[in-house]
Amino acid sequence: MIYERLITMKRTKMALINAIWGFVEKSISLSGPFIIRTIIIYKLGNEYLGLGSLFSSILQVLSLAELGFGDAVIYGMYKPVSEGDTVKLSAFLNAFKKIYSIIGSIIFIIGIIILPFLPALINEGYPDNINIYILYIIYLLNTVVSYFLFAYKESLLKANQRNDINSKILSACNIIMYIFQIIILMVFQNYYFYAVIFPLTTIFINILRSKIVDKLYPGVKCKGNLSKDEINSLVKRVIGLTLNKISYVFRNSFDSIIISAFIGLASLARYQNYYYIISAISLFMSVLATSITAGLGNSIVLETKEKNYVTYKEFLFEYSSIACIFTSCLVCVMQDFIEIWTGPDNKLPFYIVILCALYFYTMKLGDVTAVYRQAAGLWWEDRFRPVFESFLNLSVNIFLVKYWGIGGVLTSTIISIVFVNIPWASSILFRKYFEMPVIPILKQMLIYFFKMVLVSSVTFLICNYIVISNIILRFIIHGIIAVISSTAIIYLLSINKYELKLAVTRFKILLNKK
Repeated sequence: MIYERLITMKRTKMALINAIWGFVEKSISLSGPFIIRTIIIYKLGNEYLGLGSLFSSILQVLSLAELGFGDAVIYGMYKPVSEGDTVKLSAFLNAFKKIYSIIGSIIFIIGIIILPFLPALINEGYPDNINIYILYIIYLLNTVVSYFLFAYKESLLKANQRNDINSKILSACNIIMYIFQIIILMVFQNYYFYAVIFPLTTIFINILRSKIVDKLYPGVKCKGNLSKDEINSLVKRVIGLTLNKISYVFRNSFDSIIISAFIGLASLARYQNYYYIISAISLFMSVLATSITAGLGNSIVLETKEKNYVTYKEFLFEYSSIACIFTSCLVCVMQDFIEIWTGPDNKLPFYIVILCALYFYTMKLGDVTAVYRQAAGLWWEDRFRPVFESFLNLSVNIFLVKYWGIGGVLTSTIISIVFVNIPWASSILFRKYFEMPVIPILKQMLIYFFKMVLVSSVTFLICNYIVISNIILRFIIHGIIAVISSTAIIYLLSINKYELKLAVTRFKILLNKK
């Protein structure tokens, strides 16, 4: 009993440390691009932002070749890490190194093949002083260089629940990178020089991380081979994982590619301003999910399914409540923030704000299930869902964008999340791991969704009632009202819920430890 309590406390402590440093790293990785994005808007123009978004999206699609391997190998490392088996960890690391070399080569070759087709993906042209082929190659090199420079060693940090170390490395290196990029844009206004900083920083990060990992885990080297059974198990997980993450890539990257191809770079840049806000909040929330993933993997090995189910419900309540607060804020202040940040000419209609808020919340509602499914290693069992979800999303995307533009792109994504992703993915987790009926949890998610609609609507009406002419003051006051009122309403609606009591108890324990 004491041993189990110590294990639980260690998982909680590591999750908290990872979350704190994750928040620090995400704050830096969001504030830097925010400043740079603002400079590009006012110094260079929306078309430059659109080009960067388009190339990043294309290369994210190409990186599908990698999506399955990282998490699959890290999942296999959980057991040897808990047992201190450096021989087995060395074999996994060696396999990871070989896999990444192959993947890097594949991405580079396919990336070069795409070069002649770039103009077809850009509607309404691009800046005259930019050679899109040179710029694209710079982005391509930034993507592939990690695969040949020790990126596989990051797996040791993740498997050992030391994401905090990776966050510290990224924080320090990104600060330096953003300073150089800001100076280049302000002084030279040269987009090529700005873009070249990306691959140079990536090279430095990988070399630095490799040195630190070697010092922390001197007994783990790239040597040895996995057994035939381990290779077969790894291949199965990889196939399932790759298919599983296709939906994520289609959901985000293909939206940008379709907007560029059907509407244009300027419209893509305006949409990306809204999406940047959503992704910024999502990144902060993902820190919570990422920080507990390794701990969940350990918990699933050691704890009962019943205990993990209780934790799942608690985490779902906490996570959906935080998402609800952020959604209310999006509805109330997103439009004002866009106007303050980019100017009134870059605002999209208010219904886009509503769709962005729905997109954000439905996406977050499925995150907890995804984290548990990943921790349980259910990628193979979930291999068919992402294929169907991606096909539906892309088909509806292409159909609706012709009639409703950006609104159609967002609507198609919301449809695929609500009607495919959440129910199907939840069913896999509950049938294959919890071995319980999934209907009760889907009903609970539906309740959380309607609670979000109620909270956001009431909060919006309160903010709308308070008329303030000064836009900056209105943004601040409405933001404060949105946070306080949505939090209060959620608390009143959940005051008798068991999950709320568990969350409050856990929070008090953490405060007492401090």
